[in-house]
Amino acid sequence: MALERFQRYRALIDDWSAFEEACQTPLPTCIWAHPHRLTPEALARRLTARGCSLTPVPWYPGAFRIDVEEGIGSLLEYLVGLFHVQEEVSLLPVQLLAPKPGERVLDLCAAPGNKTAQIALAMENRGTVVANDVNPNRMRALRRIVNRLGLVNVTTTVASGANFPRQAQLFDRLLVDVPCSCEGTSRKNPEILRERDYVPHLARLQTAILTRGLQLCKPGGRVVYSTCTYAPEENEMVLQRALEAVAPKIQARIVKQALPGLRHAPGLANWQGRNFRADMCNAVRIYPHQNDTGGFFVAVLEVQERALRTEASQAEATWRPNLEPREPWLSYLESRFGLSPTLFEDLDLIRLNAKTVTLKHRETQPPVQPTPHFVGIPFFTTNLRYPKPSTATALLFGAHAKRNVLPLEATRAAAYLRRDPVSLAPHENASELEEGYVVVQHDGFPLGFGLFFPRPTGGELRSLFPKAWRVVRDGDVL
Repeated sequence: MALERFQRYRALIDDWSAFEEACQTPLPTCIWAHPHRLTPEALARRLTARGCSLTPVPWYPGAFRIDVEEGIGSLLEYLVGLFHVQEEVSLLPVQLLAPKPGERVLDLCAAPGNKTAQIALAMENRGTVVANDVNPNRMRALRRIVNRLGLVNVTTTVASGANFPRQAQLFDRLLVDVPCSCEGTSRKNPEILRERDYVPHLARLQTAILTRGLQLCKPGGRVVYSTCTYAPEENEMVLQRALEAVAPKIQARIVKQALPGLRHAPGLANWQGRNFRADMCNAVRIYPHQNDTGGFFVAVLEVQERALRTEASQAEATWRPNLEPREPWLSYLESRFGLSPTLFEDLDLIRLNAKTVTLKHRETQPPVQPTPHFVGIPFFTTNLRYPKPSTATALLFGAHAKRNVLPLEATRAAAYLRRDPVSLAPHENASELEEGYVVVQHDGFPLGFGLFFPRPTGGELRSLFPKAWRVVRDGDVL
């Protein structure tokens, strides 16, 4: 690996030999359990039974380092949202953001969506999470995460982070995890050291995004700035410039955070002859050798005061959804699957467009601007002869189904996830199923919906597992 690029940081790092050695070893894989679907202990038991080796992450409850022979994305438990994969050190920004249920939170540079998912679940799938990114193509991965994990409090928007509209009004908390030179990811992506370097325009963009984040934060609110790079030009210097840019109208300070179980270094006092503000030492630098992770930089900023704003952009404005009548949809789910309407009492049905009805939490209040791209999770696709319930709905509520439920053992569950047809023998519960949509389960967990067709020999199941999620390889999905 070409580590010459890191030589300029040599004086900043306490144990250079350990740093070099860590940078040249593979990065451990980290996962966290979906807190609403099973306990971390139950997840550990399931994955251990499959031959995986798990070690709890000591500083982040519910997370594990995992050693698995097969691709982790092919595990059944991953495909149906029982756990999520995320680099260990990147769990830190949301832990320090500390979002609460019912708050308004903006993830200003959200794609690919791992931290958005952390935020949404930390808020107990309530309140308002706005996941924004400038690149609409990168939002596809985020939407898959939202749907697989059933995040009904997430609204996605596509806008420049540096120019995010002030009509969105102020937020309680903002995550500003900016695009960067990604030096800290070199253990996972060694090519990054050859492809990307620090360039001045990147720091200018980062400063502009953080400045807008501070402008969008309520008094008493919190902004977390983070990068996966070591460059002071993208870290301490960006903080210094952004805080200077918003003063004196907005007063904010960098606050110290307790990080039990996680070794780290403080933010720099100076760099290349430039002295930084006194509270810069409260920022956090993490190097690979300290915790056997990637590299990261995080700073927590608390907005203390702000001048009264009188611009028309801050006038009260409320997003007005196109509410869908609840009765036909909930009555169908009750009669077909035995799903009680009380399961949906905290949710709104939204007519997003001519073919899609979505589910969002009633507390979720999307911004007026930028125009929401997607709200909540898909509920039904309606432009079909027989409206189709979504896989996201099955994963969220399928465990409560009492009728037209088809349990599959491991081999045929794997076939279903590959979208292969599944045959049923007469002695199986085919006689209890009605033709049409059925909830498919394995070991008590829903996998999604399928189409059941009765046959004289028993029946046939056509998988409706999303094409974009499926895993096709030799052998069964684990």
